[in-house]
Amino acid sequence: MRGQTTASGRGHTGVPPVWASRSLLRTLFWAGLAVLVGMLYSNTLNGPFVYDDVTYIQRNVHIRLTTLSIDGLFKAAFRSHHTNRPVANVSFALNYYVHQYQVRGYHVVNILIHLTTGLLLALFVYTTLTVPALRSSYATPGWIAGGAALLWLVHPLHTESVAYITQRMNSLAAMFYMAALVLYVRARLTAHRRTQWILGAGSVLTGLLALGSKEIAATLPVVLGLYEWYFFQGLSLHWLKRRGCYIAGGLVVCGLVFAWVYQHGKPLARLLAMYAIRDFTLWERVLTEWRVVFLYLRLLLFPHPSQLMLEHDFVLSRSLLDPPTTLLALVALVGLVGLACYLAPKDRLLSFCLVWFLLHLVIESSVIGLDLIFEYRTYLPSMLLSVLMVTLVSRHVPLVWLRVAMLGLVVLVWSVWTYDRNRVWASEETLWRDCVAKAPHKVRPHNNLGVLLAQQGKLAEATAHFTTVLRLRPTFVTAHNNLGLLLAQQGKLTEATAHYTEALRLRPNYEAAHNNLGNVLAQQGKLAEAITHYTKALQIQPAYAEAHYNLGLLLAQQGQRAEAIAALEAARRYRPDWPQAANSLAWLLATQEHPSPREVAEAVRLAEWACQATRDREAPMLDTLAVAYAAAGRMADAVQAAHRALAQAKATGQETLVRQIQERLVGYERASKP
Repeated sequence: MRGQTTASGRGHTGVPPVWASRSLLRTLFWAGLAVLVGMLYSNTLNGPFVYDDVTYIQRNVHIRLTTLSIDGLFKAAFRSHHTNRPVANVSFALNYYVHQYQVRGYHVVNILIHLTTGLLLALFVYTTLTVPALRSSYATPGWIAGGAALLWLVHPLHTESVAYITQRMNSLAAMFYMAALVLYVRARLTAHRRTQWILGAGSVLTGLLALGSKEIAATLPVVLGLYEWYFFQGLSLHWLKRRGCYIAGGLVVCGLVFAWVYQHGKPLARLLAMYAIRDFTLWERVLTEWRVVFLYLRLLLFPHPSQLMLEHDFVLSRSLLDPPTTLLALVALVGLVGLACYLAPKDRLLSFCLVWFLLHLVIESSVIGLDLIFEYRTYLPSMLLSVLMVTLVSRHVPLVWLRVAMLGLVVLVWSVWTYDRNRVWASEETLWRDCVAKAPHKVRPHNNLGVLLAQQGKLAEATAHFTTVLRLRPTFVTAHNNLGLLLAQQGKLTEATAHYTEALRLRPNYEAAHNNLGNVLAQQGKLAEAITHYTKALQIQPAYAEAHYNLGLLLAQQGQRAEAIAALEAARRYRPDWPQAANSLAWLLATQEHPSPREVAEAVRLAEWACQATRDREAPMLDTLAVAYAAAGRMADAVQAAHRALAQAKATGQETLVRQIQERLVGYERASKP
């Protein structure tokens, strides 16, 4: 009885069992890690849309969901620029549905994806270390799993995958990829048939979601096969021979499906076509990527912010000995593969970590004609390298306090570096100036910084950057177009025309150059030629809002009001957040000879929205509002709007507009009198 009484008494003293204590520690660990990651990326929350964000998000009309519907989600998924990445496209559409183009929401989602992926990495590593083949070799699976996830989550090299909004495609694919692996391993470990089927189906579903986020997930079937062979089949050659035909057949089928879906049934033709716009050949890329692999390894081991950049200035390999490090890189790569093979029967985990790193670089660091280097490509490959590092420390540093101290020191240093690197993503200017400083011979950073400086009115500095681009690469068509824009703004129409013409010679289907050349021709009074170029731009890109807008203005000048209104409505449809398009359309609707009541009401609505969007600071828009009110018979409102327009026009020195508003104001006041 005493024993029973004592047991009962101990239960009521509140002393938790061991499992509850460990559960609490895990909860505190992940809560603390979530807070840490949130702090590290807090200075990116207001970072603007940059680079590919503009194309894939800001100018992507298909993600602009205003109501949740199957049709809207389908269009967002499969009519956006990357039709092969429907899952990522839908995620952007849902962001837009909640808060339109407020960047903070997009960044929060990216951070949450990063955190979730880290949790899945820890779960995958922990589950792997507890499979029968490894269970007896690793006494502290929680330490290795948690430490590896911690290192990976705070790593400075991953800032590009988190702070750069469009690279959600990359991180989302990695998140679903890890989920598929976790579900597969769990399915293999459970003894219940029904649970196996449920987990297996979940693995297939998340694998498809990973593939629908980005094509890097095409390696998943290979990784699953290797994982099965390494950890469940004991590297059995007999098993490999028995299943070899099925495995090979499955990989061939996967390859054919991938080629058909993602390369439209013409993989070789599309592969070669990618090199038509590159300044390197397929062979040069393959040679160079051998060295790039070791650049990635160096950055993973020493990710100081001074070494990190959006665009790396990396010397091409022209042959095995040009530069000589090409051959050394090849030898080292063969050595890594050999080491993985050597370790396989002795140390399966470390061998698998090496295979994981190399395998996950195959798609983006081999023959496909992509840019040579981007840091986000290490996001998935680096995961098990963090496992490798923590495992080696766990084995060779017996003192627990010393292990914790070493891990803590690395986490502290990398956290400081991550926060520091994230400062670069705070604005477009800091990003592109960082790129120009670190990679002065790369043309895109100079070009993009030039565009930003031109928008800020710093024309001389912008011109210098565009000139640098054309000196480095005379065939860079975007710089010709941008320099043409700058020259046109300064009234140098002949010089601007020369750059637009050269851009179109280099790339005949360059819609922006057609549009901008049309603008110059319109200023020179060559209206028919201008219309030809606007029309050509729209044939190339039917959703080109600026070309619709410019065509509409030109048609209005020629008295073709119906056609002009249709063009401006198209501009509004493809860019609904553009006040100038709304204002011009409102003017045309309100100043027709016999506008219908519906057209007048629409003119008032558009003019009010344009004024609200510009905070009543644009005199021409306030003038349009007055005209729209007058057309609606709201003369008192017209008088009030005209007075506001007049004050704004006088304040900004628009003398011609002042006289025009004064003339119209007299008419409004006369009509408002009883």
